[in-house]
Amino acid sequence: MNENDVPRFLSWGCGLQSTVIGEMSARGDLPRCTVIHADTGWERQATIDIREFYSERWRAMGLDVHILGGQDIRKDGAAEHKHMPFFTDAGGPMQRQCTRHFKIRPVRCKVRELLGFDPSKPPHPKPGAAVMWLGITVDEWTRAKPSRIAFMINRYPLLVAKMDRDDCTAWLESRGLPVPVKSACIGCPYRRASEWIDIRDNAPEEWRQAVEFDEANRDNPLASRGAGSTANELYIWREAEPLSEADLDDAARRERRYYGTQMPMFACESGFCGV
Repeated sequence: MNENDVPRFLSWGCGLQSTVIGEMSARGDLPRCTVIHADTGWERQATIDIREFYSERWRAMGLDVHILGGQDIRKDGAAEHKHMPFFTDAGGPMQRQCTRHFKIRPVRCKVRELLGFDPSKPPHPKPGAAVMWLGITVDEWTRAKPSRIAFMINRYPLLVAKMDRDDCTAWLESRGLPVPVKSACIGCPYRRASEWIDIRDNAPEEWRQAVEFDEANRDNPLASRGAGSTANELYIWREAEPLSEADLDDAARRERRYYGTQMPMFACESGFCGV
């Protein structure tokens, strides 16, 4: 089968890059795709606002947009086989399992359903039955991997267009469209100090939730269940200390000195990592 005839899907994390791909498809700069977003149930309000704006816009422009709900990473983020990459008193972070459980698996199941198959049970779609567009730019090209799922072909439109994150921002701004914040759940341990400061100073309710989540999971629930983790304490701040006590301002200054204006990328944002 010619790949041009294969259904195209966009794994939309509501972050910058995947939003640019969706807008390009809606405008006709890219072929039409079906947009799928897996809601973790604990998104920032800024991300929810972006999701509502673009999902309404794209549907009006003719795209099929699916928002998958029913999850609660705030409740299940420290659960066995689902947990976040907590930092620990024994060194860390822990292995990240949340992306696969809360993002990859729901999107994959929805693609199967839209292809006319059971979400998880045999029979399976034929190899190459779907193209999955992923929002990765040239400044993080090493994250672009072949699909490990036989029926799905990974493609990276922004790599083809040779666009980086700054290009994506400029592309949206030049069209008068809102630019998404980094897409990650409120309690994501991969946040930089500057991001935690933004939440602390500008979204006090989200900060309260993050601090509460951090404290609630301090005594490692995975260790108490014998679930393979030997750490005694879990933290969502990378320096393995309570978020409420962290000197984030000093950490942000160190980040700027070390990285300059080019801050490191983290893999949660695309919403379909490692597929």
